[in-house]
Amino acid sequence: MIVQSKVGASLSETYLGYLDQGISVMDCDFNIVFINDRFTELLQLPHKIGDRLEDVFRYNAERGEYGDGDIDQLVKERLELAYKREPHSFERARPDGIVIKIEGNPLPDGGFITTYSDITELHNSKQELLQANEELDNRVRERTLELAAREEQLRNKAATLETIMESVNTGLALFDNDFSLIASNRRFIEILEYPEEFRSPGTSIDQFVRYNAKQGDYGDIPVEKLIANLMEILKKEKHYSEIRERRNSRYIEMVIYPLYEGYFVSYSDMTDRKQAEDFLKQSNEILEERVEERTSALRAAKEIAEQASRAKSQFLANMSHELRTPLNAIIGFSELLMMEEEANFSVEKKIEFVTGINDSGVHLLQVINDILDVAKIEANQLDLVEEPVNMVKIIDASLEMLRIAAAEREILPEVDIPENFPMFLCDPTRVKQIIINLMSNALKFTDKGGSVTVSASLDDTNAVRLKVSDTGIGISQKDTEMVQHPFGQAQSSYSRNHQGTGLGLSLVRLLAEAHGGQVNLQSELGIGTTVEVVFPPDRTR
Repeated sequence: MIVQSKVGASLSETYLGYLDQGISVMDCDFNIVFINDRFTELLQLPHKIGDRLEDVFRYNAERGEYGDGDIDQLVKERLELAYKREPHSFERARPDGIVIKIEGNPLPDGGFITTYSDITELHNSKQELLQANEELDNRVRERTLELAAREEQLRNKAATLETIMESVNTGLALFDNDFSLIASNRRFIEILEYPEEFRSPGTSIDQFVRYNAKQGDYGDIPVEKLIANLMEILKKEKHYSEIRERRNSRYIEMVIYPLYEGYFVSYSDMTDRKQAEDFLKQSNEILEERVEERTSALRAAKEIAEQASRAKSQFLANMSHELRTPLNAIIGFSELLMMEEEANFSVEKKIEFVTGINDSGVHLLQVINDILDVAKIEANQLDLVEEPVNMVKIIDASLEMLRIAAAEREILPEVDIPENFPMFLCDPTRVKQIIINLMSNALKFTDKGGSVTVSASLDDTNAVRLKVSDTGIGISQKDTEMVQHPFGQAQSSYSRNHQGTGLGLSLVRLLAEAHGGQVNLQSELGIGTTVEVVFPPDRTR
């Protein structure tokens, strides 16, 4: 049985009330021993401490939370799951459209703790992403079908052109073994533009060659050499073909077929086919370019998806530790306080437990605030409340909030700002947040007795330059880019011994950019770090 003391209940209600999650704790008999306000608000339940889990299930079943079905059966199914006392995690959409994530874990004493989170926005985002992916898949399929249809169209056109080329009249000529014309068709005369009398049988083959040479079909090659080459080809008595370009830019294919008593020669005008091949080649090149463009787009989309997946994994890895650690401390200390009657703790011990709960709660709240701030900025939902402010007052107020942390590190922060520094147009809360983040990092990573300085100055353009310098451990060159992105942390034994989500510098950069500024980071391992935030000149008053 979990014993809930008045002190424990008060502390739990106070500190767990900061959480945006509903929390319920059941004892080993599944009676409610603790719930926070968020639990009642999120699930709209009238139940209170002392009520049975079965009553909660029945109330939900009767109001349709679990859908249609027999009330007793619905309650029984959920009680059977609870009695297993196994960790579980699932999502449930409420009738009002709110989607909640329910995560339950058994407690050492046989009880059970369950958290309830409103994930409606995340759920809707996932649905929108699924819909976008489906639309992208549809577009890819449509584009693939278009490309396939286009490719089929090109193949059909090539086949049609080839059929036409095979069907056209071909110039035919039959020569005897003495290379004299025996017979020919009219297309033979037309395609080579020979005189009509050349159709007469007995015309020697060298007459045709000399006529073509005279018309300029062979260029500067001597006609006797042409005839000698042709005779050499014919004497080999082998199949021979060639395509040559005539003076009129027409392409003619000549094919020689050796026969028992002579030679059969065909002449085909290959101009259309050559143009078709060029067109097909060009079309294929265009198609390949389009396919490559599409492939590049898909590759880029795949890279974006992989980056999103890596970012999600990195987020979960960081947050798992940063959220569980303070929560475990809060639960552990509160359970110890609830055992007061049996353990009879001293006042000092109780103060130690309460201090631990408070420190863990404050740290958890800071982590959640940082996450929410980063998410709000990246979603373009951060509204700056701007006003002219005194930079000296902002710096003093920030240092006052860090006074205890600085004292613990035995560091006295130095301030360097000129007298009569001009007013500065900004959101004072966010600028203070920038200074506190930078100063916190500087104090955290500077050894006791070290030096931390915050300064402000105007450059030649009248831009405000806010700078925080320290003599701490510094950052290696390879890590300077990483630490400026969400959850980026330098990988050193020193940094791993300090709590932190890695959001500090990232949040500073996002807040600076929200003001139209930029962040410059200079660091040397073992020497120290300087972070400078430069605001645009138009903010100086």
